[in-house]
Amino acid sequence: MPTCPLAHLPTCPLAHLPFSPMHTISIKHPILEPRDGLLLGNGDLSVSIYQKPNQIVWRFGKNDVWDRRLDLSDSPRPSHIDEIAAGIRDEGWTSHGFIDGQGKALHGTNNEKRMQELCDGPPAYAKRPYPCPKPVGELAMHLPVDLPPMQIDQRLTIEEGLITIICRWPNGVKVHVDCFIPPEPNVLVVRWHIEGWTNKTATGSGTPVRFSLYRWSDPTIEAYAARLYAETGFKYFEGVLQARKSKPLSAPETDRVDDHYVIRQQFYPDLSFKDGFKYVLAPINPHIDITPVDMPGPDEARLHLIPKDDALNGWLITAMGTSTDEGGAEAIIRRVARLISDTGADAVETWAQDSIHSAESFWRRSSVSVDDQMMEQTWYETLHARRCAFRPDVIAPGLAMPSTVQDYSLWHGDYHTNYNYQSPFWGDLTANHLDLADAFYPGMAPMIHLGRKLARDYWRCRGTFIQLSGYPFEIEDDPYGTGPLCRMAYMTGWIANHYWWRYRYTLDRGWLEDQGYPVLRDCALFYTDFLKPDEEGTYHAFPSGQGEYFYTGKLEDYTDRPQVIRHARYCLNIALQAAQILDSDESFQNEWQDRLDHLVVVDDPILLKFSSEEKYRYILNAPEFTAYDVGHIPRPEDAPVFLQTTTDNALWRNYFGQFPWTLMIQLRNRAYHPERDYAAVWAFINKWRRPNGTIRAMSEADYGYIGVYTESQGILAPLQEMMLQSWDGVIRLFPAWPTHINASFTTFRAEGAFLVSATWEAGGVKHAEIVSECGGICRFAGFFSGQMVVQDDGGSRIPYTVQDDVYLFETTLGGRYRIGID
Repeated sequence: MPTCPLAHLPTCPLAHLPFSPMHTISIKHPILEPRDGLLLGNGDLSVSIYQKPNQIVWRFGKNDVWDRRLDLSDSPRPSHIDEIAAGIRDEGWTSHGFIDGQGKALHGTNNEKRMQELCDGPPAYAKRPYPCPKPVGELAMHLPVDLPPMQIDQRLTIEEGLITIICRWPNGVKVHVDCFIPPEPNVLVVRWHIEGWTNKTATGSGTPVRFSLYRWSDPTIEAYAARLYAETGFKYFEGVLQARKSKPLSAPETDRVDDHYVIRQQFYPDLSFKDGFKYVLAPINPHIDITPVDMPGPDEARLHLIPKDDALNGWLITAMGTSTDEGGAEAIIRRVARLISDTGADAVETWAQDSIHSAESFWRRSSVSVDDQMMEQTWYETLHARRCAFRPDVIAPGLAMPSTVQDYSLWHGDYHTNYNYQSPFWGDLTANHLDLADAFYPGMAPMIHLGRKLARDYWRCRGTFIQLSGYPFEIEDDPYGTGPLCRMAYMTGWIANHYWWRYRYTLDRGWLEDQGYPVLRDCALFYTDFLKPDEEGTYHAFPSGQGEYFYTGKLEDYTDRPQVIRHARYCLNIALQAAQILDSDESFQNEWQDRLDHLVVVDDPILLKFSSEEKYRYILNAPEFTAYDVGHIPRPEDAPVFLQTTTDNALWRNYFGQFPWTLMIQLRNRAYHPERDYAAVWAFINKWRRPNGTIRAMSEADYGYIGVYTESQGILAPLQEMMLQSWDGVIRLFPAWPTHINASFTTFRAEGAFLVSATWEAGGVKHAEIVSECGGICRFAGFFSGQMVVQDDGGSRIPYTVQDDVYLFETTLGGRYRIGID
């Protein structure tokens, strides 16, 4: 099969639809914390904007800014799968904690010390606060003081990627600020002008506005944990505090790059950067005096930025460079400074236009319109947040948006691979944003590379093993090598799915061959060797738990767990399909087919009373959307317990982060009924949606100030699957949409490399358009209120057939087809 020449076609078949009115987020009160501030970003550099007394503050974040220390000095030898198998099967291990496991061997053990080591949480994870992402620093605009109380209006125009802030005082003074981050280079641009600053309204003897650029010193973990507890009542880092072996980063410094003052933060050496990772922040404008604050006492690095003239209008560039940038951290500072020196304000205007054009290009890829403002706004706000911090040429964030991370992070802010890392990516392909979907892969590459060592050394398997916890950079060994969660087999298949979906939505054979299949192959080889046959030739999975729980002393809790078997089956199947498409690795194909033919059955379709269609859909459905790890497969007749809007439902009380995943499971099993359930979904989103358009994943009342967790961005997927599904081989138009709410979408992407636009009106599909990027048979379904007709772009009717309420017609490469009522 040749590579599809029209893959990634961005053209919108309904391009005549206007973008206006643009979507905005408006906040008319001060925001006191970065996690609630309006977001800007280019996918790598991002900021959150909030306020302090008499200040507008831009909190910087960048995806690659991590404290990369992995301290294995107290860690025992990582668990080997044979040790765990013997511990479960022969010794009856139990445990009761993720730090101190309180391990016991119910049947006795001949090595008490080793048993305790393997039941305890890994010291490198449980007793050290790093690796973890780090905040970068802040730019503060100091506003006029000694004035009557201020009113503030903050507005993000989503389709332009522009934030405007207006500060007003009763005496007529106004400060207008607009800011943006262009697609490149990594700079924040702040422009301002001031009205009403006269001899009568002015205060003080200085300029009306000035700036500070600063980075505070990394606190000790003891100080940070104490402050977290004092402010929130939430205790964390107990293992770290007990160990007393952590030390903060060295203090940031003011320095120079050539003639330009910068703030520099140096990190400790790691495998990738022998002299340590570093970043620099540099304010640039020849019309602003920049001086370092060199006073005893302040535990920070700070630059004062004072405009040279009356400061009634002006602009300021803040450039950021890191060790991962081409030429190193200082190179971007030199490039930006040279450009400003040569072109001055013209560079600012060029970046402004680049920023708008980049935003316009992004938002042309798809759109939605819903007669429910909050649902429509949620779609745009969520995609905007993803655009700020995700792009395909840099590593993706860990648990939290980079401009909202704290000095230390819960769960190390890591790549958590049992839904957290995957969740924000679930909706990208359907939204026709390959740029966002492809951000999945750079950060996974180090984990896949390390996974080959882990599979070989600790599982005696070929291929790669994906650990529960990982990091988007090179580390020397297993970061989570002991404890009851250290050898769970299901995450490997979960990660593999994203490489298969990328192919299914684009039919890009070249991408599959170069990038997708090597990962699919290695994930499948891991399962090939992990699964072991019994005397009758049936393959079983032992030992591996599912979900997250302790050692229980029960053999059955680690044998053929449904979550493990489902992922093994699906992974072997998609690797086999990929190898067949590429006509590659015949011997592997034979092994994979053998495992599939003889794999133990965990979901018996007869016992589950599956119809033939349900059995077919079960095979095609990704395991993560079949059932929650330890739960049953939802059925259409089930009551919607997960939608209870009471505090006995954790999703409602304190943990929206798992809501998108739960909703996807219900949708895929047709257990979600729009007329019954839509209002409750609306209530969940409305409860957890913040003024800046993000959706809080975990309650601050229970978890403290942990930043904006990206897993909630997974809400894109179920919102879109209410309007379009294609995972079962059929393009289903509005399969789970309420009849009374009109809606439309343009250029959603469907499996098979189809771009789909459709309108739902008065309880049925009014019309649709499909672009076939690669040709082939198009299968679609939807409720039409009359006789359906298919026409090509020239108006000629296209014949179709109907099989079980599914319409089928032949498409040509690049063909455009209109579907409507005759």
